[in-house]
Amino acid sequence: MAMSGENENNQLLHLLAENLQQLKSAWPILPSGIWNASSVMTALRHLSELTRKSRQAGLISVTDIAQSIDNNITNVFQNAQQPDPVDIDRLNHLLEELQLKIQSIHNQRASAPSERQINDLIYLHNSKPSDNQIIEAIQNNGWQVLSIETIEELFEANSFETTKVILIDTQYLQSVDQVNQVLDQLSVQKKNRPELIFLTPDCDIEIRLQVLRTGVTQCFTKPININDLILSISKIVSPQHVPSKRVLVVEDDESQANFATALLKKGGLKTLSITNPLSVLEAVQQFQPDLILMDLYMPGANGIELTQVIREKVELLPIPIVFLSGEDDMEKKLLALHSGADDFLTKPVRPQHLLATVKTRISRAEVVFTAGDKGYIDHTTGLETRKILLRSLDCRIQQYPTNNTAQGMISITFADPDQHIDSENYTAVLLETVKVLKTTLDANDKIARTSVTSIGVLILRESAAAIEQFSATIYDLIKEVLKKSSTESQSGNFGIGLAYVDNTQEDTDAYLLQAETASLNAFRQQASGYLTHQDQTEVLDTDEKSPDQFQQQQFSNALVTNLIEFKEQTFSATNQSGNQIIELSPRPAPATDIILISDSIFLTAEHYQLSDKLDQYICQYGLNFLGKAALSGSAKKILLPISAHAIHSDTFIDFIKSELRRLQLVGTGLIMEFNLPALAKDLKKARHLLGELSSLGIDTLLANFACNETAYKVLAYLNADGVRPHFTLLKAEFEEINDIATQIHSLNAKIILPRVDKFDQVSLYWSDAADYVQSSYDF
Repeated sequence: MAMSGENENNQLLHLLAENLQQLKSAWPILPSGIWNASSVMTALRHLSELTRKSRQAGLISVTDIAQSIDNNITNVFQNAQQPDPVDIDRLNHLLEELQLKIQSIHNQRASAPSERQINDLIYLHNSKPSDNQIIEAIQNNGWQVLSIETIEELFEANSFETTKVILIDTQYLQSVDQVNQVLDQLSVQKKNRPELIFLTPDCDIEIRLQVLRTGVTQCFTKPININDLILSISKIVSPQHVPSKRVLVVEDDESQANFATALLKKGGLKTLSITNPLSVLEAVQQFQPDLILMDLYMPGANGIELTQVIREKVELLPIPIVFLSGEDDMEKKLLALHSGADDFLTKPVRPQHLLATVKTRISRAEVVFTAGDKGYIDHTTGLETRKILLRSLDCRIQQYPTNNTAQGMISITFADPDQHIDSENYTAVLLETVKVLKTTLDANDKIARTSVTSIGVLILRESAAAIEQFSATIYDLIKEVLKKSSTESQSGNFGIGLAYVDNTQEDTDAYLLQAETASLNAFRQQASGYLTHQDQTEVLDTDEKSPDQFQQQQFSNALVTNLIEFKEQTFSATNQSGNQIIELSPRPAPATDIILISDSIFLTAEHYQLSDKLDQYICQYGLNFLGKAALSGSAKKILLPISAHAIHSDTFIDFIKSELRRLQLVGTGLIMEFNLPALAKDLKKARHLLGELSSLGIDTLLANFACNETAYKVLAYLNADGVRPHFTLLKAEFEEINDIATQIHSLNAKIILPRVDKFDQVSLYWSDAADYVQSSYDF
């Protein structure tokens, strides 16, 4: 199976050798030591092709050398300079290194044994053509891979002890527990345990979560970026020595500096401490730290001032700065963070907390620095991503007045996202389409890959008529491309949508969404030519009632006719017998035909612009429930989930006040729960709303609480009465749970665990740490 792409692989290696010869023949350095301008451009073209082919083959070392040559030539040539002797020696050395590396790969392939019992990797997959590319890239790097298609073959391999990595397609997720059981036995026997890496055809959050829950942290989405995959594999199969991370401690108190230094050294970090804050720049320059740990109050200069000075230097921007101080005032902490610091730890701090913060910040900074602009380029097509297109759109609207020019956003769609999509089938089509489109674009036009199967183009023309002519032209060109390249899996259908950019939208993203909606309608209708946003609106208006309108009406009717029901769940206090909270969770009654978006009534209400009505409905029901409980003499509290939309509502607080007056109640006994990630979009308004609720005697709760430093700062800022930890923390270990409880209780907040279905979904350690736990379970 692994040999099925052998001919293609050999051809790729042969093309690499050809590219190398072409590069040598166009080498830009003449014997006299000056540039030949025409040869420079030819060499750069060959380098680009060689880089592309080596990346396709997963040959990281070849790619790195080729890019180094490209960068060296470009840096000198773009500055209109002639190379000095150092430049010439460096380039000639890199060329020689490139030749040796490619020759080494050829020799390795020629001398590789046909069979070998030792496998560096095992690849469990369903044998698609694209999988051969992965296998070939692994072999090109000198690793032996065993390709199998069933879980039974995996257990029969009998080579786990020598295997470093097992690649698994996510279609085998259900069998991972069995695999882990076998591998755990190796750990018990103190033998090598292979690491698992998952490959998935879909960027699906549910699949990704399933992977994480198996204990596997690496998962690549197809089409795979071969370079990234090979880099991850190489770190496991051929680990290199990792130098110690370096931390600069800036602390005027010598005893405190020595304490922090000793602790960091014990954690495997290299440290340098300085007690004179004015020498910080010199220390940074000489020591080259990976992180700066700094006190806030010091003689001569405080930490905030030093941070501002450090952040003025562009080359020092990637270095994380963490404050370690006894300062407990929230305003001072926020000021420190606004100055450019990355985190703020308050003394006394637990050693594990300090080490975890420092190491995490260093690791994250390295990942961000290494990634660079990678997140802005689609690796399969070389196009810029949706983010760059949206940024360009924001700038264009400000840059070009609409009275002198016309701007259009065009979306080209090749598949219906509601249908199952195999992304690999569309890469070749997108590449061919991009080639054609680039011949028609002007210098000011912007093109990007906006989704797995769509392209976005932002164009600037002298008139709307010119934009329409452009849209018609590219329709004909793409139609011809698809005639030649359509396959059984790709029908040749496509849709083009056009939205005019006219400064009327408050949210500029709306222009791209309008174009995408139009292109999807064009695709579904198999429209001949392009469809504008206005055209597709008219199509929808002529329908008797769209499915969306029907669902919106159903939801609205359910709120009027009381067909939104509530499920009750009791939570009991862990330290006070008889103290209970009843959570009321809204759901559409079975009699309705409401289809919830992502199984969330709040997302559904937001989609149909009914969030205000739903929040009022929930409050009205909850207050009536509270009133009845009060009349019966019950001391139970009522927990109501409320949408984050309430922070933007002008009527929410007034409605609650009027209901309390009507029922002759006070807010005591009522708890309102808000989703913290949604509130985080506008913390100032959230703080105002929570303050208003507090003045009415109503407690507030933050759901999906991440239990990290940022979350604790937000909790203190909002002054909420309690939190519900994120579900991923429910199975945490004792030490982490104890740390979470200490932090939250220090902020005078309660912990109420989120609702779960099964008892074993929650660690027993929470029974002591949480203030309220679930009293009963569905299963």
